[in-house]
Formats: sequence, C-alpha cells, structure tokens
Amino acid sequence: MTGKKRTNKQNPNLKKVVVGWREWANLPELHIPAIKVKIDTGAKTSALHAFDIKVFHKPGKRYVRFNIHPLQNNNSISRHCTAELADERVIKSSNGQKESRYVIRSVIKIGSLRQSIYITLTNRDIMSYNMLLGREAMRMFIIDPAKSFCQGKLTKKDSFAIYNAVVKPKQKRKKQK
Repeated sequence: MTGKKRTNKQNPNLKKVVVGWREWANLPELHIPAIKVKIDTGAKTSALHAFDIKVFHKPGKRYVRFNIHPLQNNNSISRHCTAELADERVIKSSNGQKESRYVIRSVIKIGSLRQSIYITLTNRDIMSYNMLLGREAMRMFIIDPAKSFCQGKLTKKDSFAIYNAVVKPKQKRKKQK
C-alpha cells in the first residue's frame, strides 16, 4: 500500500480497523464487557455461544432470553441476556451439519470501532471460542491473520476483574437486634 488510509466506500470518513485472527470485544447492549472473538472469514454470520435459549413475546415483537459464559474455559461467570429476535435461519456449520438458529442484532465494539451486527445463537461448548465474528460483520476491518489482539489484549486476571467490577456479589446484611 502506498501510504493511503483505507476508508469505507459508503462513508469515506470512517477508517478501517486492523484486527488479528482473534480480538477482545465488548457487546454493550448484552452487558458483556469482554469476550474473546475469533475472526472467521469462512463464516457468513457471527455466532455467539448461548444456552437456555427461550423465545417470548411482547406486544407486536418477539424476543429471546439466553445465558452465556463470556470467558473461555470458565463456567463460573455467566450473563443472562435479552434481545429482540431479528430472524431465524438455517446455518450450515463447518462440519456440514445444518442447524436452525435464532438471530439477534446487537452492537459490538472492537477497539475504536462500534457497529451493529447480526449474531446467531448456538451452543459452542465444544468450541475453543465463545464467539465467532463472521464476514457480514467485517466490512470495517482489515484482517492480519499473522497477528492477535491488535486492538488490545486482556490478561486472564484483567478479564476476571472486569466481570467482578460489573457484578459484585450480594453481601449479607446483618440482622439488627
């Protein structure tokens, strides 16, 4: 490249963000301050590990409730999430299996970039990453597959601290005599 900054064709003022093959992200609308995502150019739609998925109705709209474990290899921290149901799609996984999945729309933040993306909900228990970022969500990224955490790295201790600061355990009140 000859020193030119890459920009979005629809909005030339928006600069593209360089990401590695994995990054830390924030899903603020789902109250998930930190989740490690794998950038997956082979997947069309992003996918989030979810369990206990339940659809419910509010006047004129369908919503989905679900739980997630946002930190890899850690089931002690979980989040209860609610989002409006955007769609239901049949997704073909990398092993060729077809699965019907609920789709939500949510904001994702990676580094300085903040954008709304579609996310399918699925059980990713056996997978290494609890979230994949698919091609539909990559329009503002330049991917460097030789790098990781171009937008900042969290240590295990930092990621735990973020969740402990967000949700403090309830303290027992002493009974007054």
